[in-house]
Amino acid sequence: MRKFLVALAICFCCFSARGQKTRFGQELPYAKPGVAYPIKVHVSGLHYRTEYTGSGLNDDVTYVDAILDGKKVELQTRQYIPFKPYHLTLGDHQARLLKDPNKTNDTPLFRVYELLLPDNTIWRCTVTGISE
Repeated sequence: MRKFLVALAICFCCFSARGQKTRFGQELPYAKPGVAYPIKVHVSGLHYRTEYTGSGLNDDVTYVDAILDGKKVELQTRQYIPFKPYHLTLGDHQARLLKDPNKTNDTPLFRVYELLLPDNTIWRCTVTGISE
């Protein structure tokens, strides 16, 4: 019985490890063929900042000023992988909407997008600001 429980615990650990998005030290994911990126995004500014998380650690945060669907927005990401800043360039990019928590209203805040970078990698970001 004990061996069965140990084997079952190992199986559950393997399945949960597979469910992680991106691990530390792993490169950005590449775009899958056949996936459409219908939204046009114009990136006009990049900001790299270090923010204190309160737990004694600092996070590297990337902020992007962009025009998304005709609205000026601020996109943000906190990725714990070695993100090379030169992958994300100023100019026009393609994107797709992954998650929209605001189903009842028209605000773009906290929507999650995937931007397609020039080297065919994916940059996942969240809308954290909007301006006029």
